[in-house]
Amino acid sequence: MNDSSRRRLAFVGSVGIPNRYGGFEAFLEHTVPAMQTEGADVVVTCDSASYPDGPAEFNGTRRVFIPCPANGAWSVLHDLLAFAATFSLAKCIFVLGVSGGIWFPFFRLACSVTGRRLIVNVDGVEWQRGKFSGWKRSVLWLFDYLAQRFAHVVILDNSQLHSRFPGKTVEIAYPGDYVIRLDLRRLPGTALTVCRIEPENNIEMLIEGALISSLRSYTIIGNWNNSRYGRTIRARHADSPRLRLLDPVYDPAALARLRETCEFYVHGHSVGGTNPSLVEMLFYDCRICCYDVPFHHATAGEHASYFSTAEQLAQLLNAEERQGRSRDELRQRYTRRNVARQYLALCRRAASGPAGSRTGNE
Repeated sequence: MNDSSRRRLAFVGSVGIPNRYGGFEAFLEHTVPAMQTEGADVVVTCDSASYPDGPAEFNGTRRVFIPCPANGAWSVLHDLLAFAATFSLAKCIFVLGVSGGIWFPFFRLACSVTGRRLIVNVDGVEWQRGKFSGWKRSVLWLFDYLAQRFAHVVILDNSQLHSRFPGKTVEIAYPGDYVIRLDLRRLPGTALTVCRIEPENNIEMLIEGALISSLRSYTIIGNWNNSRYGRTIRARHADSPRLRLLDPVYDPAALARLRETCEFYVHGHSVGGTNPSLVEMLFYDCRICCYDVPFHHATAGEHASYFSTAEQLAQLLNAEERQGRSRDELRQRYTRRNVARQYLALCRRAASGPAGSRTGNE
């Protein structure tokens, strides 16, 4: 692949940019500009319903609008339409997530015949998520297998994720150095969680642990109205004076104020890999408490404390603060420049064969 062609790349499968949903969208909004700084020409597909008045370009990035939802059951069709819409625009196509796994044999054939490269970021282990029924998990397992089997390169965002095909797998995390820092002091006895309101994020355990601790205030930001699960929990605790159950906050400055002033950040994810919300909090100086799974140890290491029950969480929230190590060295793993260069390196290496390494840190 010559230099001009390898730098034309497309990202498909997300809601789009700017971020109005979650991790992949945050990754794209903040990392694509770094790719462009390195000379890349990037196309991002977007769910048209989320950007009804959006221009075709955002901060120098071309956007292609897909008239089909990017999430839920419709995501299977969305990924097919997004791939078709960008096929002629890029030589290297990154698919975010495995919703379109059923199409990957066709994607691979089309890319191989035309000299394009197909790369998938599998986004953790979707088929293990508790919100899905048994048959849906089986379908997602199959989609995950097909995506990894037929992609030229597979991206995992955490060293604790299982690779089906190690010879073509690389590890690349998400950046977090784009967060806004403010000159505000931390407020003792306060905690914050930013997440989707789903069972695998252990929302009920987090609330129980906070309420049996000495915390003065616990704020959880999430999509409470998107499910019966979220609405039920919110209604149950509507009168609790120590809880603030807020809808999603997308304004960076408003979110930074909440992050900068909390004493604790509580991270309850039990399924996934490297969660972007945790990476972002590593760039603040609050105390971090994570649900005890291998993914979070790989992401935060000794810069976080870990719990498995509400009682253990309460103990961490009640404990006196000890002087922790500087996070500066850890933060270097999660910079936009580093992550962007790793993605562009895949475009350069893809033509030569298997990825050949479990790590993308170069």
